[in-house]
Amino acid sequence: MNHNELKLEIELIPESTMHLNLRNRLTSYQWRQFSQDIQKRDQYTCCICHRVKGDTIDKLHCHEIWTFDTDAQVQYLNGFQSLCFQCHMIKHIGFAMMNDWVEKYQLIEHFCTVNEVSRKQYAQHFHDAVQLWIARNQITWHVDLGDYIS
Repeated sequence: MNHNELKLEIELIPESTMHLNLRNRLTSYQWRQFSQDIQKRDQYTCCICHRVKGDTIDKLHCHEIWTFDTDAQVQYLNGFQSLCFQCHMIKHIGFAMMNDWVEKYQLIEHFCTVNEVSRKQYAQHFHDAVQLWIARNQITWHVDLGDYIS
């Protein structure tokens, strides 16, 4: 299974940078306003599974998109996307399971449905994501929030 073929991927943030994000730099009011702007931009639709707020889902989450430059040891904030609860919890499945926010089997089913893959393929992707997370945890990352924060 090539990760480029997946619509929905697990994205485990390194432990050292888990809370170094835009959401934690803004007040709850500012984040809510920002999140609403992203939802409007995305036409109130989950960017991955395409479910629509108010139609097939109740709410959307604002997800931060990160890229990692291992050589420079920099974690870059590259943008934002609107995600439904299930897609967002899969992105951060370790955090979701740690906080007992959702049943794991429901997330696995959603992952398999969205990606049109088997549970075995999910298990391989999960394994690969954990291995990448372990490797990234060996690095002392600098977080770059780009133009989103002054």
